[in-house]
Amino acid sequence: MKIFEKKLAQEKPILATNVVFKITGVPEYTFVDRQELSEEIDQHLDSKDGVLLFLGYSKSGKTVFRKKHIEEQGHNLVTYRGNNTSTVPDLYKQIATQLGLIQVKELQQAQSQSRSVEEEEQLGNKNIGHIKDKRLNTTENALKVTSDVSTSDINVNFLCNKLSSKNVLVVIEDYHLVNNDFNRTLSEDLKHFLDEEILFLLIGIPSSPNRALRNNPDLSGRMGHISFDYLSREEVKYIILTGGGLLNIDFKEEVVEKIIECSLKNAYLVQYLCRTLALSKNVKKTSKDKVVISNPNDVIEACKNIAQTLDSDYSSIYNTISSGARAQQQTKAFNQYEEVLKAIKFFSIEQLEKGVNSRTISSTTWSNMPAERIQEYIDNGTYKSEQSFKSSLNTQIKNAVDKINDNLSVSATKPILYVNDSTLYLTDLIFKFYINWKTESVNA
Repeated sequence: MKIFEKKLAQEKPILATNVVFKITGVPEYTFVDRQELSEEIDQHLDSKDGVLLFLGYSKSGKTVFRKKHIEEQGHNLVTYRGNNTSTVPDLYKQIATQLGLIQVKELQQAQSQSRSVEEEEQLGNKNIGHIKDKRLNTTENALKVTSDVSTSDINVNFLCNKLSSKNVLVVIEDYHLVNNDFNRTLSEDLKHFLDEEILFLLIGIPSSPNRALRNNPDLSGRMGHISFDYLSREEVKYIILTGGGLLNIDFKEEVVEKIIECSLKNAYLVQYLCRTLALSKNVKKTSKDKVVISNPNDVIEACKNIAQTLDSDYSSIYNTISSGARAQQQTKAFNQYEEVLKAIKFFSIEQLEKGVNSRTISSTTWSNMPAERIQEYIDNGTYKSEQSFKSSLNTQIKNAVDKINDNLSVSATKPILYVNDSTLYLTDLIFKFYINWKTESVNA
């Protein structure tokens, strides 16, 4: 038996840890083929009767799944990345350009300058008789201009006419970033595209599922929502155990459970935690000998290490939210900016996805404030009464929440949080992980 086991071990391919547990691109060896999602997507695309909406946090697998699954279906694919300056004419021009509906013509503008240069040639002796040969040389300057030329305006009618029955799929990445004007126009046009079986795939975050529906009720029932928010427990286990088997690592049950808990069931974080754990045991490639990881505390240390690495991506955003803390008086009973950060750490992903309003944050802050602390600030005259204390807390936390959009729009390089009607929405699950494990983070 031992000889047989040794032979099997020898036959295992030697793979690099960062190839098995990938945090960028498509993981070849630990990709989770979510069968139910695949069937649902295939059904929707085959019927061609609606807009497909991929919803999920950053790094939840939306783009990876699109590349792995949809791009192999043979569609004429157009990919457009949305942002807050995107316009529908820009989108339509990209569709027309990418699918060859716009011709590129070279136009020539001639600028002529007749520069008369008279040249004479004399034949014979000038004293006896001669003939003059005159020539006129003209120099012309020409300027060539290349431009896009279309025989018609590039609008919904033009595209529907040209693309009907051509198996077109338009993918709009970061759909949640487009502005209301873009969304309003597109939602009005989508019905016409659907009538001509021109398919659209919108990829966005969980808090944006019904934006198009609110602008065009005709789309009701014609949007398919595919959720990429969380892996199931079994899918997380598949990644851990499959990757562990390829690297000859035995992840014990307690460790697997801790990874499920700490990763927020996010595919990127599962991969990242497994890679970090493997490297912490010096497993850079498939190990000759079995490596056992059995201590759940190793997962906690891995979380802290990852948060430290993520600091370069998220520290400026964290500091922007907490920046008001530096201006606070030390005698103040609470810091409204800290309370916003505590809320992100305290509330669950599901709650933050649906939105947590400033009143809820204030109520949580108040309920967690010790009674003796409340009394202390009433006794020293900071607040006249318990009610005035609570009222001040409500007002200042609301003001702090309402400032988040403006503050982040100046400094944030990626969408992290969004505030609407004094309600805070989390748009990047990785930011919550970062706050959960940031060592100098505020205590919840």
